Amino acid sequence: MSRICVVGAGPKAAALAARAAVLRQKGVKVPEIVIIEKIGIGAAWSGVGGFSNGRLTLCSPAEKDVGFPYVDMIRRHGFAVSHEVFKRFSWSSYQVAVGAFAEWVDRGRSHPSHLGWSEYLSWVFEQAEQGVETGVVTNVTRTKSGWKVNYETDDGSEALIADGVVFTGVGDPRRVREIGDIPSDRIYDPKSFWENTSFFKTLPDETRIVVVGDGGAAGAIVAWLSQALADTNVAISSVSPLGTLLPRGDGYAERRWFSDPADWKDLSIEHRQTLLKRTEAGVISLRNKSIIDASYRVEYVLGKATEVTWEADAFGEELTVHVDYLDDRTPVKADYLINGMGFDPWSQLEMVSHPLATLFRHGKLRSEAEAGMRDDLTFPVLKSPTGKDLEMPKLHIPAMASLAQGPGMGTLGCLGLVAAAILDPYTK
Repeated sequence: MSRICVVGAGPKAAALAARAAVLRQKGVKVPEIVIIEKIGIGAAWSGVGGFSNGRLTLCSPAEKDVGFPYVDMIRRHGFAVSHEVFKRFSWSSYQVAVGAFAEWVDRGRSHPSHLGWSEYLSWVFEQAEQGVETGVVTNVTRTKSGWKVNYETDDGSEALIADGVVFTGVGDPRRVREIGDIPSDRIYDPKSFWENTSFFKTLPDETRIVVVGDGGAAGAIVAWLSQALADTNVAISSVSPLGTLLPRGDGYAERRWFSDPADWKDLSIEHRQTLLKRTEAGVISLRNKSIIDASYRVEYVLGKATEVTWEADAFGEELTVHVDYLDDRTPVKADYLINGMGFDPWSQLEMVSHPLATLFRHGKLRSEAEAGMRDDLTFPVLKSPTGKDLEMPKLHIPAMASLAQGPGMGTLGCLGLVAAAILDPYTK
């Protein structure tokens, strides 16, 4: 039997577990799925692992669950997988199972909280009878036919051999370049900020917080700060390339590519990039946009934050965030800097030992790789600078597949399609 190792026990892992459970029930031979998670199921949503305090509202509607959009069929087996996934693992089935379906409907089918979403994911794992190994993956090295995954547990070092590896995360937070010996408690990112929201509620008046970024991570942070500090004189500066936070394009014309990317490849690469920026990168949710617009605490700074420095003199200590726009540089004074520029999916490859991963780490072949991601969300064959063909064993990275395979691949937009794209080739 083949084996897939999944790094992280979040929504994409849950989607894989649900689909695999249905296929097994139908007698299809599917690979063993080993999921390695360092904290717990849905940790990035529950509030225990950073990235959220658990009380934020999910931007996607609850119906975009682990099987959405429920359209794919496996005709060679003579049955529809999606119908069974819906019956067993959908958000609606979960609400029925916990006795909350009528209330959810009567309350307008509201978007769940992040904590509520993580509880749903835990239920999916339980229903699928999918176990999770607690550990931290340290490195992934190639074998003759696949990968060796090394990880650390409380009991020591472990390793397993897998035919394919799935990285379900989004990578490390991006950060403004730091110059000088800046105290660690003055700079935060989308993980550490949500672990320290109680601290930000206690800041004295006249404190200045600078939030850098123009996407969903920055929007959620600025929205939370504007509400939590509404009755204070704490200043919030939002630094972004356009000097504003744009709302996500959220109509049917945009959403249809998330649910059905069949004609996504008919668009040019440039037009796909434009749509990704309009719907995911560099935009914030409509809900957060309305909260921020109503706040008198937020001011906007035009430009890109390039570096942050630390100054200490007889008058005190402060950060200076250097913001560039065209040929001008503006120093923005701050007491605290929050990096809200999103995440770097390429950082996931730091633990991968392979010639292609080495080239990616040096910034080479990245655009070719993203544009050519294959149907199973793995890297294409690429030519090295010397002209040699380089191909990885199956390394599935949904976060990098949006440009090539559809805008929902790296998000919660089409978890059912992500699971099918990754899992189904192993059943052939």
